[in-house]
Amino acid sequence: MYSCVVRARVQLAFDRVARRLLLLSALASVAARPVESQLVTPKTVPVFQDEQFALYPSSRPGLGGAYIALDDTLADPFVNPAKALRLRGLAITTAPYSHGISGSRGGGRTLPLGVLAGSGTWAVAVLAAMQELDRAGPIWNRPTSERTASNQYVSGSLARRVAPGVSVGVSGFHADLAAVDGVDLLYAGSDRIDQSGSLTDVRLGATKEWEPGHVLELLVLRNTTNMRHDVHYTTYSWEPVSHTSTMMQRQDTNLDQTNIWGAHTQYVRPVGAEGWRIGALATVNRLDHPKIPNYTLQNLPRDPGATTAFNWGMGAARSTPEFTFAVDVILEPMVSDTYADAATNVTRTNGSVIAAGDKTVENHFRFHNSKARIGIGRMWGADTASHGSFAADFSLAAYSISYDLLQTNNITGAARSQHENWVESGPTIGIRYRSRDFELSYAFRTSCGTGGCDFLSHGDFVVVTAPAESTGGIIAAPSSPLFLQSGSETSHHFMISVPIR
Repeated sequence: MYSCVVRARVQLAFDRVARRLLLLSALASVAARPVESQLVTPKTVPVFQDEQFALYPSSRPGLGGAYIALDDTLADPFVNPAKALRLRGLAITTAPYSHGISGSRGGGRTLPLGVLAGSGTWAVAVLAAMQELDRAGPIWNRPTSERTASNQYVSGSLARRVAPGVSVGVSGFHADLAAVDGVDLLYAGSDRIDQSGSLTDVRLGATKEWEPGHVLELLVLRNTTNMRHDVHYTTYSWEPVSHTSTMMQRQDTNLDQTNIWGAHTQYVRPVGAEGWRIGALATVNRLDHPKIPNYTLQNLPRDPGATTAFNWGMGAARSTPEFTFAVDVILEPMVSDTYADAATNVTRTNGSVIAAGDKTVENHFRFHNSKARIGIGRMWGADTASHGSFAADFSLAAYSISYDLLQTNNITGAARSQHENWVESGPTIGIRYRSRDFELSYAFRTSCGTGGCDFLSHGDFVVVTAPAESTGGIIAAPSSPLFLQSGSETSHHFMISVPIR
């Protein structure tokens, strides 16, 4: 649900070459930008996990994700598979990108390869990606070959038109993960962290189109995160009598498991005769957290929980052959409840007993997050056999994260509250050149936290928005106020696409 509509309707007067040029127009700038409306996940600690999952192509990456009232022919088949029916013809695309986090806190290099095809009442989109991720945190005790991690991703969508204006589709996504950005920063004091696991996402979608640009979409999804963190610690104790130091080692195994059921709807319609459209969306997610890792910042073992997350927003856009403008505003309220349970009977300070399995500590989170995006684009030149076209896009985005934590200790009877908030913002710039025979584009994106776009100076964390495909978020309850000096994340996306005639 990003920008740039490529209509599935082509006048009969156009020949086969014209239809291929239309598909090539759709392949503008395959630089992935996360679509964030269908998955609404909590984040209580500011860490970067955005660009790692920015796998999907986008028709206009420079618009920074303003998508409510604009279509994205490339990204939509992976977000709502029913929208794959907008594809026409066949194309193969490759869009390598790199991302980096300031202060040497991570980053990586990713190579996605995609095939998109549409004909008649059927359409298909397939994407696979290989990724080399730089490990952050403690790597001094690792050999060179283990200072990076290898991740693999695969995604596919299949759609069919079942009636005039009505399409249905199904999609699947799976990732084999050896590392996730930001996790190494959450285990302070460790000297080695080995990650392994998977991420799976299955979606069923439907769309109803009354006329071009007047569309209702529905989507249900199931998303699961199943990660394992093997965390190694080395500590030293000093013996004053013998004047010797004793080294002690231990390894903790932490599981990160989240299961999500979600439902999403979006409605868009044209307004007036000047190319304007308005749209609205609404999403509900139910997240079950069977196991939340025992991050150092919270130090609460056996910590399951659940989250209920929503979003609703409105957007407006104007799109003409030469000019594109879009603006989105989205609210993201969430409520989360997590707890620590007793492994054995525990005696309260007042003498009563908490039975094994009952809650010893309860955490209640209330989030008041919001997002805003604005983008503008301009195209010069004509798309003909002898002349190409050049386009430039620019956008600004802001994401406000704010939550209140109420923590109750059922052993002592004490309660405490904590408020945390930060704002992430940054620009996106995209340029692209398109001719009859190929498409070439470049996009630059940066996200800056509360400390601006400066480098980290005190070993603290970085902040960023949540991606489309992502883990179930971070719902750790901080044991004390967070102190951070925010940094930045930057990414460079390239794309070359050639249509198959």
